[in-house]
Amino acid sequence: MNVPRTLVLALTLVMSHHTQAQTMPAPDTVRLDQLRLMEGFPPPADKQVTAQNFLMQFPNLRWAFHHMRELIPSRNIGRGGSLPAALPAGEALREKIDNMTFTGPQGNTLTFGQYLQATYADATLIMKDGKLVYEAYHEGMPAENPHMLWSVTKSFGGLIATQLLEEGTLKADALITEYVPELEGSGWRGATIQQLLNMTADIDYSEVYADEQSDVIKYALSAGMLPAPEGYGGARNLYGYLPTIGADGEHGDRFIYRTVHTEVLGWVLRRATGKHVAELISERIWSKLGAEQDAYMLLDSTGTEWAGAGLNATLRDLGRFGEMMRLQGRYNGQQIVSGSVIASILEGADREAFKASGRDYQPGYSYRNQWWISHNRDGAFEALGVHGQMIHVNPAAGLVVVRLSSHPIATSAETFPTTRPALAALADLLR
Repeated sequence: MNVPRTLVLALTLVMSHHTQAQTMPAPDTVRLDQLRLMEGFPPPADKQVTAQNFLMQFPNLRWAFHHMRELIPSRNIGRGGSLPAALPAGEALREKIDNMTFTGPQGNTLTFGQYLQATYADATLIMKDGKLVYEAYHEGMPAENPHMLWSVTKSFGGLIATQLLEEGTLKADALITEYVPELEGSGWRGATIQQLLNMTADIDYSEVYADEQSDVIKYALSAGMLPAPEGYGGARNLYGYLPTIGADGEHGDRFIYRTVHTEVLGWVLRRATGKHVAELISERIWSKLGAEQDAYMLLDSTGTEWAGAGLNATLRDLGRFGEMMRLQGRYNGQQIVSGSVIASILEGADREAFKASGRDYQPGYSYRNQWWISHNRDGAFEALGVHGQMIHVNPAAGLVVVRLSSHPIATSAETFPTTRPALAALADLLR
């Protein structure tokens, strides 16, 4: 495939779901407000962030993650014309929360503030019983800038698909190929919509990042996450790449996390509704939330959204979305998503099948309709993305936490073992 080694390493950073031994700079040495990236007319060469270097050159991604539409084509997600819904202020608890201590995975004692710094948090929002008790922009990130969400995007598509199942537009036991016949010769042949949503459709898709022939490299190049190198002969758009993925085992037997499943889901959503994914998010969610800012999705070379990774939105608007999920789909004076849709997602899925994923840092979890279900005593659930993106909802504690980050190492395995006890201690503090 003749992919330069530097490109392989860059894609490893963005796509990896395995812990990697890398030397990381201290968070306080790469503060966004001190890096002075993209300042000047033109910026100095060593301070320029481009589509070619935003992943290869840390800490460029700290700037890029809230300027992605300046680097890659995008499609807007309109907020509508109504006034923003209020975020009622509760007791100001930032100092109390930052000083809260908990025991980390190695038996070490950390404060919540130290945890946020160690996970390279760019911004954090915490709501308790619908009131804002913590809002911080840690590294100089402008509050009005949408932040790159990576795989948190999947949960928006999963939510809309679950609503379409309830409405009858989609059928859970229907074959994927009934909606996308172009996949008849692919590994998705014979798989159902529900297997697609739960990522238990089994396909021949490798994620071996040191291998220049790995399928994850082909996926990233087809999406346009980085420009294809000169002479690259593979697919340069998502619709060209997805039909080339072959079959592996039996559908339904095991959960293996693969972003290309959500790219197929995006194709299904477009075919079933005749609308772009960005349109669906705007019409069904964003314009009803009372969002303060438009959101947007990144596109491949033919204008197809990255359904599995391309959403960008602001911290406060993600807090509104998380609160809507906590309230069983009701927010801003209206039922935005059916309560039975939320209940269906929270049922979770096969926890034994989940173990096939190798995600030992999420013990007891399952994955249903593109959401991570903890099955813990509080019924917590999450939307998660690489480099530290998170929407965490704890219904029993009345808690919503949004964290936006730019961790140098992409994989959730790097931070989630510390995130779990941090969130448990936070729930106990605010309960």
